[in-house]
Amino acid sequence: MNLLAPEKVGGKIVEWHSCLMAKDIESAKAARDQALIAVEKMKPDDKMLAYYQLISMRHDLLTNQKNTTEWNEVERKTEEYLYFMYYYVSGQNEFLHGRYKSAIRTFKIAERLIEQVNDPSEKAEFYQKLGISYYRIDQYSFASSYIEQALEFFEKQSLYKENELVCKMVLAAIESELSRFDSAESLFKELIELSKPYPFRRGLIFYNMGMNRLAQKQLEAALSCMEQALSIPEHARAINGIKSRFYVANIRLRLGLAVADLSTIETEIKKLKLDEFSARSQVVRGLYLDNDLALVESGIKKLEDNQLFFECSEVCEEVAQHFELKGDFSTALHYSKLAIAKKKHQTIMGIEKSLSV
Repeated sequence: MNLLAPEKVGGKIVEWHSCLMAKDIESAKAARDQALIAVEKMKPDDKMLAYYQLISMRHDLLTNQKNTTEWNEVERKTEEYLYFMYYYVSGQNEFLHGRYKSAIRTFKIAERLIEQVNDPSEKAEFYQKLGISYYRIDQYSFASSYIEQALEFFEKQSLYKENELVCKMVLAAIESELSRFDSAESLFKELIELSKPYPFRRGLIFYNMGMNRLAQKQLEAALSCMEQALSIPEHARAINGIKSRFYVANIRLRLGLAVADLSTIETEIKKLKLDEFSARSQVVRGLYLDNDLALVESGIKKLEDNQLFFECSEVCEEVAQHFELKGDFSTALHYSKLAIAKKKHQTIMGIEKSLSV
């Protein structure tokens, strides 16, 4: 059975919590049933389970008129913490659906209540999530600040090594996108060593290291990283395994090497509804296989329609380089200008970045 992401389950609990805050008992009962079904299918997550249990207790007390005194006491003790959880979990749900600016707005409300959180690990995880959200919309100063706050805790705690890996991976990605490639490479190499006990994270680190090298147009080195990522079963089986396979095909085509059937990868991308990679595959097919500029334009438009301007800029740079190598400098110049124009949109709209965490 495919288990539900805790963030998705949290969305159901938030709906239930909203009904309780509105004292809408009938709607709360229906929302509780939906939340219970979701919790039973949830991936293990102690924090989300604790949130569910607190809301369940509030529901029981609110609907039992005999416990008015007990209800008031519980409400007084837990109200501000539960408001924190309400906005924190709401932000997680927004993040899960790629609505990063909305996630940040919701997280910032939660941040006002952070003093109600007594557990330092919970605070650190909150700062980590807020930092990643800022990264997603290119606000690197804010992203680094929150990630470093989280890292200050995680580095001192042996139980949170995976959180440490995630934080350092985000910092490495920021260095890469600021064109500080040597610094990014150094961080990624450190992460390769640290991630040996964590194969899933290790696969993601190789993937993101490959993206750093791809940004520098080090195609052979990028290909090696993607292939190393795919050699790890935990990565190959995950959704990011499909992304790595796409980049292996993409890079091999750019290098003029034989490539496995792209159609199989395209079918999996379509099945998983990966809009970004659906658009990218159109560009790749149009550019290297079908010699169809209309297909390239269609892929670029799909990225624009989804407001994936960072990815659109990357693709346009690739198209420009392709035509430059062919000696078609007029077309190359057109796509170079388009890449610059799309890059200017990065800080305006929330976008889905290439970093995978």
